[in-house]
Formats: sequence, structure tokens, C-alpha cells
Amino acid sequence: MVLLVIDVQKGITDERLYGYQQFEDNLKQLIDASRKNGVEVIYVRHDDGPGSGFSKGDDAFEIYDVVAPKEDEKIFDKNVNSAFHESTGLEAYLRSKNIKKIITVGLQTDYCIDATIKSGFEKGFEMIVPKECNSTQSNPYMDAETTYKFYNESMWPGRYAACPTVSETIEMIKTYKKSEISIRINACGTREVETDRLLIRPFKPDDAESILSNWAGDEEVQKNYGEPVYDSLEKVQGLIQKYITAYNSDFTFRWAVIEKKSGECIGQIAYFLVDTAGSWGEIEYCIGRAYQGKGYATEATKAIIRYGFDKIGFNKVQICVRPSNIKSKRVIEKCGFEYEGTLRDYFFIDGKYEGRMYYSLLKD
Repeated sequence: MVLLVIDVQKGITDERLYGYQQFEDNLKQLIDASRKNGVEVIYVRHDDGPGSGFSKGDDAFEIYDVVAPKEDEKIFDKNVNSAFHESTGLEAYLRSKNIKKIITVGLQTDYCIDATIKSGFEKGFEMIVPKECNSTQSNPYMDAETTYKFYNESMWPGRYAACPTVSETIEMIKTYKKSEISIRINACGTREVETDRLLIRPFKPDDAESILSNWAGDEEVQKNYGEPVYDSLEKVQGLIQKYITAYNSDFTFRWAVIEKKSGECIGQIAYFLVDTAGSWGEIEYCIGRAYQGKGYATEATKAIIRYGFDKIGFNKVQICVRPSNIKSKRVIEKCGFEYEGTLRDYFFIDGKYEGRMYYSLLKD
């Protein structure tokens, strides 16, 4: 369970809102109860873009002082109505913590609250919308009170969300048990790792050109990696932004592989599958063709194995490969992985089936 506080920002939190004072008082109660009872409070801010007056750097963009987050509380920014849009990273963060119930409060009822509730419902979350804990302003078609009542009394209950009273919601929070969360690894995120020849670090926007030229635009490399070819700088920039957004979750582990000598991004490596309860992660990697055969894949993989055991706290690290990918099989062997077994006819590539060979290492 989490308390999701949406768009309660200085530029729109004032007397223009329906039931403004009651709304403010109720939010304070829920935030206080959540903090006292171990329910995470997560904030969302809406960004209308540079020059709008409601963007990063503008006072109106900042969260309303009365309900301001504590230093260690998460904030996710968005530029669309739904807080669950993939660009925010919120869904990935909640999934990584096995969150199922979301208490949703904030602004505005008919825009970002409605979009987030319906999106959350469709994604399988249990949406909880306490009464008098969202609000809006009047619009050309409906006054604020009518808008509030339409959504809270007619649209959401029994369809998209449960709509309890504030006191009932506080009781839920007080009786909340952390049974949802079964996490046996460390939320350490993607930190920089250094080897003799490589700097293995989070992706940056200015990696785009070397990514495109060294590996993401190479059909052979991407085919072995199981990813599409990115044939333009714009597509690569979109890929990087997706990776950077995912860093909002401290259970995301994906690195750019940088050759120290040239400063080039020569590939990437990640724990693309992570089981927070089972305490294991599965590695994937790719190295550009011009940099293959130099031991870089082995060097990077060994470093990330150590990171998995020492920093993340995995009990097991696993990796898989197609039988025909001889180069990757050699890397796996050099890293000391033990063969587990093969899922037969797992892939269908170039008109024929191939298996998926699994290897693993245990911490002990």
C-alpha cells in the first residue's frame, strides 16, 4: 500500500478549489497517518513545459508547502495526465516493491486524478480514492462541486475504485501490514562500477551518438541481443530517456559500458530480470562489433556479478544464451557460470527454433 499525492502544487492549490479547506485538512491527516504507520507517501508533479510558468524552476510547479514531502520521499514528474504513463517510471517503481493498493489523492479531479485512477485500475492495481481528498476548479461546462460529485459519487465507485471516508481510510492505514512487500535485496539502484579498462555507469543523454554508431544501429549485434535496430539518433535518444526514467526505481540495474581509453559507449549490461523476493537477477549484455574479441564482455560481466552479490545482495545470478551464440557462451564459461539446463525450442529465429540455455552462480 502507498499514498499517492498527485499534483498538489503551489500554482493550483488555493481557494478556487471545491472544498479547499476540507481538502487540505484531509490530505494532512492522511499523510500524517501514513508516515506514522509505515505506508510510503509518494508525490507526483505535473510539468507543463518550459515557458509555461508551471515547470521546473517555477515556484508554481513546486509542491504546496502544507503537504510538502520529506527529504527521503519519492517525487515523480509527468507531462501527461496519467501518473502511470511509462515516461514517469512510477509503475515500474511500484511493481518493483510489489505494491498492490494505491490510495490516490490530489488534483485535479477531472484531469489527472481521473486519468490516473482509470489507468491504475486497468493495470491491475487496487485503487482507493478517499472522499473529499481530491478537488478541482470550475470549468466552462460544470462548476467544481458538480464535477467533484460526478466523479466521486457516480464515475469511480464500484467501477474503478473504492471510495471510503477519510476515517475509514485512516483505519486501513493503521491496520496495514507490510505483507505486500517481500523484498530480500537492497534498493541500491544503478551505481558506477570501474574496472581496469571500463567505466560501467548509468546512461546519460550525451551517450546517444556513440550508442547509435557502436551497437544500437548494428543489425547483427541487436539480433544477438534480441532487440530491434535503432536507425536514427532520435530513436536512440528515446531509448536513453526510457532507461533514465527507469532509474526512478531503486530496483533498476542497467549500465552503459564505457571504454576508458576512447570514452566511447561500447555496449550495455543490465539485470533485466530481478526477483526482489527470490533474491536473484538475470544478466543481459551487448558489446559493439568493433569491440568484441577484446575481453570487454567478460570484464563487464564479472564486475556486474560482483555488484549483484556484494551491493544488491542477490543469492543467485543467472544468464541465458542461444546455443548458436558461441561468443556469448565463451563469456559465460569464463565467468564461471554453471550450466542449469535448456528450455527447448524457446526462440523462433530465421525460420527455425532455438533453445534457451540457462547458467547460474550462487553467492556461496
